[in-house]
Amino acid sequence: MGTGNVGPHLRYEADEVNTYLSRDGGLSWVEAHKGAFIYEFGDHGGLIVMADDLHKTNQVVFSWNEGQSWYDFELGTYPVEVDNVVIEPNSSSVEFLLYGTRGDNGVVYHLDFNALGQPACQGVYAADSVSSDYETWTPSDGRSTETCILGRQLTYTRRKQTSECFNGRDFSRPLARKNCVCTEEDYECEFGFTRKIGSLECQPEDPKLTAPHCTSGNFFYMDAYRRVPGDTCEGGWAPQKVAVPCPHNSPFSRGAYSVLLVLFLLCVLLGGITFLSKTDRLKGLPAISFLSQAGFDTFGGVKYARLGKGSHRDDDHHDMGFIDNEHDAYEEDAPSLMTYTTTESRHRLNVNHHAHDEDEHETTTHMNAKREGEGLADDDTNRQQQQESLMDLEGGGGAGGATEGERRVAKRAALEAATEEVPKLAPPANSKGGATGSELI
Repeated sequence: MGTGNVGPHLRYEADEVNTYLSRDGGLSWVEAHKGAFIYEFGDHGGLIVMADDLHKTNQVVFSWNEGQSWYDFELGTYPVEVDNVVIEPNSSSVEFLLYGTRGDNGVVYHLDFNALGQPACQGVYAADSVSSDYETWTPSDGRSTETCILGRQLTYTRRKQTSECFNGRDFSRPLARKNCVCTEEDYECEFGFTRKIGSLECQPEDPKLTAPHCTSGNFFYMDAYRRVPGDTCEGGWAPQKVAVPCPHNSPFSRGAYSVLLVLFLLCVLLGGITFLSKTDRLKGLPAISFLSQAGFDTFGGVKYARLGKGSHRDDDHHDMGFIDNEHDAYEEDAPSLMTYTTTESRHRLNVNHHAHDEDEHETTTHMNAKREGEGLADDDTNRQQQQESLMDLEGGGGAGGATEGERRVAKRAALEAATEEVPKLAPPANSKGGATGSELI
């Protein structure tokens, strides 16, 4: 039972406060009586006795059917300001004490309901039957169809609301217990963990609060759940330890320190080897030489392509016995790659190209005139000498035993002399004082 009002907040006006009764453990309420009353239960809850709590009264009310109907009687002629109505601790008796004040004097009343002569209730072990004065009731929180509270299901036997009878002082209430299967609702969060509204998952309340042995990049496991005190559920859901990541500002583990130490030593070693290999005095040591050869110096003999003006290859080292045609006399007649340049750059390129063609043309004309003056006899003699030179070079340099370099020089000279006999094509005429982009082909 309780006194209060219906609404969003509690009110204290005398005409707004009433007395309410619940038969399901406070899950739902009904108005039992108008006004605010001081109350007490007797006969194991079968009898309710009340008195006005806000005003002086000489009237007491009681009910045998849990507030469905009320009976009243007068205490005397003069009203009393009631302080309280009490009964023995087990609330199994039907005798009450009412005490209060009348003016400056205190008063006490003894209320005995045995004189009413109510019959004893029947059928306690046949609850829920028509002939029985009792029924069974199982408390529930109303949030689901499950009737489990604190991991167990309790079934009470109580007197029916419509039965107006005595339970008796020696009444023993039958009670049936059965443990339920554990669910997440049977557990609460352990210290340091909390649940969000509407969620049953426990998460760390403050990630910075970690175990003393926690190291960066690792996890440590904690019990995030604990069973609600008094819960007796069995089996079902069992919480697992939760993996909590260590914060980024945690100290490194021993393994991390070992890896960092090894990397540091390797960097120092490689730096020392590089420095010593560049020192002339220590470069010749066998250990330094071996270690340096194990590094990038192993590829020291590899020739890499170069860009720019110095990118031409050395003819004496890279012709590999073949004829180098970089300065071939026929190069001017062969098609060359078209180069895309700006207008100003194309003009300079065309001028330089035609200047080169004019120089070549003058040289060729001068040589042809000289050869015509010498006569045909010299041509036969030159051809015979060139053939003999080639035969000597192919035969290993003749009796003189010339070196490889000398043979190459002689071979190139003989070939250049032979190519001079081939007639040259005249360069294209430049009628407008400059070559166009298509004349570079």
